[in-house]
Amino acid sequence: MMDRRFLVLFDGFPIEEAQVKSGENTHQVIVASRCVNVALFLSGNLRRNVSISIAWGETSDLRVITFSGETLKRVSPDERSISFFLLKSTRVVERLSVDQAILMDNGIEVARTDFNSLLQKWDPSNVYVSVMGNEDSEQTDNRTTGVFVYGIGTHENPKMKKQFLAIPRPPNPERFILDINLKSDWND
Repeated sequence: MMDRRFLVLFDGFPIEEAQVKSGENTHQVIVASRCVNVALFLSGNLRRNVSISIAWGETSDLRVITFSGETLKRVSPDERSISFFLLKSTRVVERLSVDQAILMDNGIEVARTDFNSLLQKWDPSNVYVSVMGNEDSEQTDNRTTGVFVYGIGTHENPKMKKQFLAIPRPPNPERFILDINLKSDWND
């Protein structure tokens, strides 16, 4: 059973083989790789009850790469290894049509879908969105299950605050994920 799903939304996701091979990745790839590492591996073991999705594009046509602790195979926790898997996954997701999904042999799921369909598929108990200026975290301190969304660029949408439960927004998504996982560890 999946306790926590993290969704990090980017406007775009520029990734090229030459950059990945040389270790000179774009900012988005570095952030995404660190998010996967923090979400799944920064605990001494693979978190089987957590998934991290990296998505980009318009909310009506998102490209989504999901690393699920439940199904993941042969992925190392280092940034370089993760960036190679992101590159491979990006190549697959770009060939998909809208409303198509594939589970790759390494347990990574790639999909093209819209934001609402993605949430319906996951059927979360709650959806939390990180919002600037929402420092009243008292009501969300013990929330450790559901979908946790961190939008970057145009996806940093304060209107989502009205649709979903707002929680504080750290300066980067890696910290957002780390804080929620740590709260979960304390509650277990």
